[in-house]
Amino acid sequence: MLNFKQSSNMEPSVRDLIYGSISTKELRFLLPETFPYLLRVLKGEVGLLVLASDFEPGALEEVASSGYGEEGFFYTFLSRGSEVRRSLESERSPFFLSKDQSSGLYKSESAGCLLSGIYSDEKLEGFLLIELSSPPEPWQTILLALLCQNIARSFKSEKKETIGFAPSRETIEERWSRMGKLLFRMSGGGKAALDNYRKLGMLKIRGPRSSGKKTLAKWLHRNESSDRGFLVIGVLPEQGGKLEKSLEEWETMVQGGTLIFEKIQEYSALQQKLLYEYAVAERSRPRLVFLENSEISPKEELVFFRSFLESNFVELPIWSNWPKEDREEMVTLFFEEAREAQGRRDLVLSKQAKIRLVHPEMNRNLEDLRNLIEEGVLHTSGRELLGFSEMINRPQGVSIPEADDLDLRKAVEALERQKILLAYKLFGGNQIRMSKALGISRGSLQYKLKNLGLG
Repeated sequence: MLNFKQSSNMEPSVRDLIYGSISTKELRFLLPETFPYLLRVLKGEVGLLVLASDFEPGALEEVASSGYGEEGFFYTFLSRGSEVRRSLESERSPFFLSKDQSSGLYKSESAGCLLSGIYSDEKLEGFLLIELSSPPEPWQTILLALLCQNIARSFKSEKKETIGFAPSRETIEERWSRMGKLLFRMSGGGKAALDNYRKLGMLKIRGPRSSGKKTLAKWLHRNESSDRGFLVIGVLPEQGGKLEKSLEEWETMVQGGTLIFEKIQEYSALQQKLLYEYAVAERSRPRLVFLENSEISPKEELVFFRSFLESNFVELPIWSNWPKEDREEMVTLFFEEAREAQGRRDLVLSKQAKIRLVHPEMNRNLEDLRNLIEEGVLHTSGRELLGFSEMINRPQGVSIPEADDLDLRKAVEALERQKILLAYKLFGGNQIRMSKALGISRGSLQYKLKNLGLG
């Protein structure tokens, strides 16, 4: 039985956890230190405590455990959508799962596990699990419930402090606008290019890979035709008749909006001819934006089509040629975007990290820069992002494409990268536990880590 006379001899951290009022940030420091003691008090064989993730809304992450060894353990019956998980989300008091009711306990001699959810305003903020050698006595159930209630109070007090702190839609739109204006300025685009775009209904955006061409094209659409639709077209039909029909269908879909054509350096002479005829025909049509990779020579060149494109174009420079103040602004915009997406509005970018990111010799394009910042935000557990020295020296993965992009392979790779990053954070880089949670073999995980630039 628990001897409360011993409470005066408790470590300060244990007393703070049981009797004190602490924040959720303090919890993450106290729990790993105090959990082994709490497990012994509760007469548990092994156990773990899980709390809501700071990085992904709706996700849970392990913050403390004891008895599992370095490899840890993943309880498959607690996966999202499982019957036990649904019970945990609806049951407001601790409950016991016998060995027959729960498959996959860590210790073969355990009689079952005692589970208690941590709730704040009817929302599951975490849970505590302990494996027991025999069914629980009333005092164990009561003590576990009281401990979880005290932890839940930390979430409730923190929510009171952060009311009204959620980002607004206007903030996101303003950031998009700032990014677009910055890219337009960097491209050398001025009043003349904008006037010609409005007059001709056409603009070519040239630049190296991942220099912001598509982002600039979308900003241009929002700025000039926000009430109409737009399409990003990555591949054209090779047959002339099919291309003509597709142009008619795309025109109907955007209703006077914008058609954005990617990779125009790959177009055949026939495709260029039909696009030219479509662009100069005396009829109402959508505005046209052509994106060209300056690092790749055109596969075929049709003189009058190329001349038409040269009549109104802008060009984005490589990152190392950006002025310092513009690099600083783009780094700030990417950082704000990443911390908001990961629910880390409290996170700040240190001066040293910003200097490192802004340095022109980093030799990154905008996609790599965005990935690097996103990965840094995911890996940072404190309130300040301090550095990128290890990540800067390895290849970057791919960011998640937007909904209008049709590159399925890239989308799958990007989603894998995001989930693997999250698993890395949740399990502290332990590959055995990561592979179990992700549902893949350890060898497959190692291959993906290397292939996605994360190994």
